[in-house]
Amino acid sequence: MSDSLEQRLLELYQHPKIQGCNWQPRLFWYPAADASPFGTLRVDGRELEVFLATIIGVESSEQEALDREQEGRGRFIAANARRHELPLFTRR
Repeated sequence: MSDSLEQRLLELYQHPKIQGCNWQPRLFWYPAADASPFGTLRVDGRELEVFLATIIGVESSEQEALDREQEGRGRFIAANARRHELPLFTRR
């Protein structure tokens, strides 16, 4: 995963709309060795980016590629977000 995607995920996660959901970082990330809550991702970063971006209401940078590579997976994740459902993300 690229550093830019990792940075985007952290920025999206810090958004007030996401923080209002009360999701702990451990839902999406393994803790780092230094006890930081944001270690390596538990889930596919591209799927998480689509999900978080949809909740916030900004354009996803990953949805188009997911749709193309996985037959509509990006649209499926976005639809879950619009219905306020936490999808079953692909594990890493």
